[in-house]
Amino acid sequence: MADDIFVIGAGVGGLTTGALLAKEGHHVRVLEKSSKLGGRTASLMYKNHILDNGFHIMPFYKKSAIFEVLKSIGIESRLKLAKVDNIAFHSDTGFHKYPKGMGDLLRLSLIPMRSRLSLLKLLLPMAFTSIEKTEEWDDKSLTELTKKLDDDTKAFFEAVCMLAFADTADHISLGEFARTIIRANPFKGGTSEFAYPDDGGYDSISNVLADYILEKNGIIDTNKHVKKIVISDSKVTGVMTEDDSFFPTSCVVISYPAYIALNQLFDDGVIDKKFIEKINRLDKKTAVVEVHFALNSKIDSRQVVFPVGEHYTTKGIFFISNITSSVSPPGEHLIIAGTPVDPSVADDSQKIKQIVQSMKDEISSIYPDFNSSLLWERPMAWKLVESVVKEPGMVWKSKMPHQIPGIEGLFFVGDSTVSYGIGTDSAAHSSILCQPKIESFLQTSN
Repeated sequence: MADDIFVIGAGVGGLTTGALLAKEGHHVRVLEKSSKLGGRTASLMYKNHILDNGFHIMPFYKKSAIFEVLKSIGIESRLKLAKVDNIAFHSDTGFHKYPKGMGDLLRLSLIPMRSRLSLLKLLLPMAFTSIEKTEEWDDKSLTELTKKLDDDTKAFFEAVCMLAFADTADHISLGEFARTIIRANPFKGGTSEFAYPDDGGYDSISNVLADYILEKNGIIDTNKHVKKIVISDSKVTGVMTEDDSFFPTSCVVISYPAYIALNQLFDDGVIDKKFIEKINRLDKKTAVVEVHFALNSKIDSRQVVFPVGEHYTTKGIFFISNITSSVSPPGEHLIIAGTPVDPSVADDSQKIKQIVQSMKDEISSIYPDFNSSLLWERPMAWKLVESVVKEPGMVWKSKMPHQIPGIEGLFFVGDSTVSYGIGTDSAAHSSILCQPKIESFLQTSN
């Protein structure tokens, strides 16, 4: 057996897997096609500000899968985290405090008292159910629960979905939403707290994990594009890169979406076509328009504000510099505003311009000093290929399995693979679930 375990992709999924394996004494080699670590969480410097590729936070951070990985390998103290806890709604009636627990729901000024009681009746049973029970609800849409609610309460659910899933309620399964409520329940060891790296840039998480892998004598190669994973007699035998270099190995972990990898990294006939067709159904597109704004004054002391109401284009305003000043130079303040859109919008420059202008108008209506404080703006629009919670029935155990039956030494991790949660935390959870399977293979192969 070759010594190196090859991990394809240096996002959170690949690096958490690599770190867990390195902890057990395995020699890990990570191949990343980009020049940067972090995958979809990679950050960049722009006019002396650190800009994230979208806005990311670590949900329920002390109970998060990422934190669990960092703690299990003994490096949780290396990642300095800033709490994201000053969160508010904004409606036509003004600002309303975001509830951090069930007790806060009774004081939730966003909705009438009668609606608060109805909301508690819905959420309390969820908070005290089991993860196993929630799996029975994965085929149901969250909107099946919310469709009979009043508009104010529906707006509350939409705001929660934006914070927890960065998406709208109609794309969320009832099961995935319930698991989020369970993980936020302090009576079951959960927390409603969120966090962001205090040094700025969500890819700080990936950098900390990468440093650990290197300390354990692992190798991380950037600008290394994998062309093919070689399978012989239903066993992994090596990895071929774009320059036709061949690296022998009997164990490969793919950490980007399997519905991409299965169609790109294998010779015809290696993977059963019916299996590929089954996995291709996970290829669901979603899109987002986000704008970074730099200001010369602090227009709010809050960290996150969710405009609620159907007339708002803007679904979230994140005051990044209020979370950590490390992202911006002295005297300047960074915010990012965003909204989910139909994938077709991401290719339409005119529609993007209209959305950005609507967002600016809305922010200036909430904050009269916004326009006079604005230094620059940087709009972004992209389509994300992921299936975390993009429609009911495609979460948890309905996603890509960690292994393909009949092929030895090939593993898949990441947020499109069997796991729960969204994005980075889902990717880390997938690594936690997959690592024992890799260890079992390595033991039987020796």
